[in-house]
Amino acid sequence: MIIDGIGRERFLRDYWQRKPVLLRQALPGFVDPVSPEELAGLACESHIEARLVFTQGKKWELKSGPFKTRDFSALPARNWTLLVQAVDQYVPGVRRLLRTVPFVPNWRVDDVMISYAVRNGGVGPHFDYYDVFLVQGQGSRIWKTGQHCTAADELRTDSGLKLLKRFDTRQEWELHSGDVLYVPPGVAHWGVSRDDSLCYSIGFRAPSASDMLLGFSDEVAAGLSPDLRFADPQRTQPLRTGEITANDLAQARRMLRQALQDDDALVRWFGSQMTQPRNPELIEPDSTRPTAASLLSLHPASRLAWQLEGRQVRVFVDGEHTVLPASSKLRNILQQLAGGAAVSYRELGATAAVRQWCRLQLQQGSLQLDMGDD
Repeated sequence: MIIDGIGRERFLRDYWQRKPVLLRQALPGFVDPVSPEELAGLACESHIEARLVFTQGKKWELKSGPFKTRDFSALPARNWTLLVQAVDQYVPGVRRLLRTVPFVPNWRVDDVMISYAVRNGGVGPHFDYYDVFLVQGQGSRIWKTGQHCTAADELRTDSGLKLLKRFDTRQEWELHSGDVLYVPPGVAHWGVSRDDSLCYSIGFRAPSASDMLLGFSDEVAAGLSPDLRFADPQRTQPLRTGEITANDLAQARRMLRQALQDDDALVRWFGSQMTQPRNPELIEPDSTRPTAASLLSLHPASRLAWQLEGRQVRVFVDGEHTVLPASSKLRNILQQLAGGAAVSYRELGATAAVRQWCRLQLQQGSLQLDMGDD
């Protein structure tokens, strides 16, 4: 783990979502799983999100991909950065970086974004609403962390980038290969490359309260009977035209609270929402039939989560959920799959219900035959 140097308990107690920390040589002997040339090649693919950021003094410019090979041959020697999202879904070596953060549930992980920057390249002073681990690859970068920010902080609007108008440096570090900087949500940070460098940004999902409320309320509303209506059979006050009384509001509040307190609906919605794949188009049906000796693993673009509920376990995969008989063996298998490990088809299909679930996941592509390249 990247926090082996300070330990899981101390990291979660003192730093997680509290304050930045530099984990010096958290990944000793780190070898870049992708080259700058390979990263540029990915940025030319039409289905991959990529950006180029240029800086000159206080001026910033953003260009979005996909790019052409000739775009890179025309770039200057300084002052630019290439950003490519979700590289973990395309490069097994990058995907292995996710195994260094097992202290965070895998359904919280968003993706691994890689940035390649030349001298003085960077994306400017900004903050994120989610946790991020910045893993330094080749080269070196100067990272500064600053004030804690909120939606009230003023942003520049002249570049298409969400850059802070004000940045107050609190700490500054120089990162080399194998170093990792953890930055909590809301903390301003700013990296500048000292030479040609690669940085792997492990980012996490952090849905807003407004998004969750809208999503969950839609889920609840879809299941409510049209017979459930506002009613006031206990009305006793004299009617005053146009007045909304405190009792009226109390009745409306009770109806809404009762609807939103459906724990079963919350579990179904939350598990389905947090396992929605980032790139569902990458998950394709597979008609290959496994043998008892086949090894199966989760598709790189798929997401899996589970929740124990008495003698049953709810399994969420790519936004869909299934209820299976609970057992310690099944929970162990689900943990392995969620963590990126391969399991044997013989072991996974121990019961009829699990075999049926397994076949369905294989057919839709969420599970795949493991070829051992990860």
